Amino acid sequence: MPAAQRIGTLSYEETQELAEAGAKVLNAQAVEFAKEQRIAIYARATASALPGSDPSWDGTVVRQHAPRTPGVVAGVASERDVLVLQSAGDGDELLALLDSRRIAGKQLHTTSFGVGCDGLTMIFSRENLHDEGRLRDDLGHQFKGRAFLIDGLGAVSVVGAGINISYVNVRRGSARLRERNITLAGIATSSFRITWLIARDRLDEAVRELHRTFIENGAPVVP
Repeated sequence: MPAAQRIGTLSYEETQELAEAGAKVLNAQAVEFAKEQRIAIYARATASALPGSDPSWDGTVVRQHAPRTPGVVAGVASERDVLVLQSAGDGDELLALLDSRRIAGKQLHTTSFGVGCDGLTMIFSRENLHDEGRLRDDLGHQFKGRAFLIDGLGAVSVVGAGINISYVNVRRGSARLRERNITLAGIATSSFRITWLIARDRLDEAVRELHRTFIENGAPVVP
C-alpha cells in the first residue's frame, strides 16, 4: 500500500497480534519466546547494514514497552481468506469433532442465554484448514444443517496497546467502514486488537480506509 509507514518500535504483544491478524511479520511463537526471555528483536531488511545507535531508525525494534500513548493504533493488518463456522445448540459435540480432526480456530464465541439462543461461532484461517472438504462433509452428515461454514469473508484489524480501554476506536473504525458502505459481518476485540469481518472483495478498500483513519490522520487518545 503506497501510504504504508514503517513502524519504528512495537511491543511483543502488538507484534504477536499483527502476526495473528495476517500481517507478514515475525512468527508469533518466536516473539513469544523472545518475550519470555526478555530479548529485544531487531527486524530489518536483510540487505541493510547492521543497526547503528538507533536501530528503529530504519527497522523495527520489538521490545517489552513501545513508546506510544495507550489507545493509539500502531498498525493495520488483514487476512483475505477466512471462514466462519456457526452452529446452533450445545457446542460440545462440534468442538469434539474439531478436536478429532485437529482443527484449531482463531476465535471462539459462544452464547447461552437459556431462551433458545444457544450457539457457537468460530473463525478459521483457510490456509490452516488442511482438509476443508472433509470438514464440510462431516458437518453435513453429523449436524444436518445445525452447523455450517460461511465463506466469502476477509478480516481487517487494527492493533495497538490499550486500544480497547474505551469504545472510541471500535466506533471510529466501524463508522468509517459504514461510511464507505462496507457491511460489517462481525466485530471481535482483544486487549490489543479490533477485527472487523467484511466481504472479501472489499478488503483492500477497508485496509486503506482504516489506515487513513488511524495511521495517516492519527487516532484520538482514548481517555
